[in-house]
Amino acid sequence: MANDVKVTAAKAAETKAKEVVKETAKAEAPVKVEAPVKAAVAKKAPAKKVTTKKAPAKKAEAKKPEAKKPAVAASKVSVKVQYQNNEVNVVDVEEKVKAQFVAEGHTAASIKKVEIYVKPEDYSAYYVINEKFSGRVDLF
Repeated sequence: MANDVKVTAAKAAETKAKEVVKETAKAEAPVKVEAPVKAAVAKKAPAKKVTTKKAPAKKAEAKKPEAKKPAVAASKVSVKVQYQNNEVNVVDVEEKVKAQFVAEGHTAASIKKVEIYVKPEDYSAYYVINEKFSGRVDLF
């Protein structure tokens, strides 16, 4: 009989332990979502899908190759001024202007803007540098 009491006490303790485990499992079980909440979540889900579809489209735009610019043939232009059997290249006039400006004590790096006025009847080219300094050089 003592053994029977021990066995039944052990079974009772085991049964009680199982009930405690079941109760804690129920307490930790996920909460059931009601139908209106599911509907609200379902309505928001497509909106998220739309935003995820827009992101790849932006990436695709970024990957598009740039439009090719028409190729410009590299050409060498030479402008010459002729007056009464005299001739001077415009590039040479520009070099004379810059050389004279540097000879006056200025630095070549300080030149930002150069305006040259060619006046063949005076055999001269007049210049204005950086809208501040002016001068004259001989053309021929």
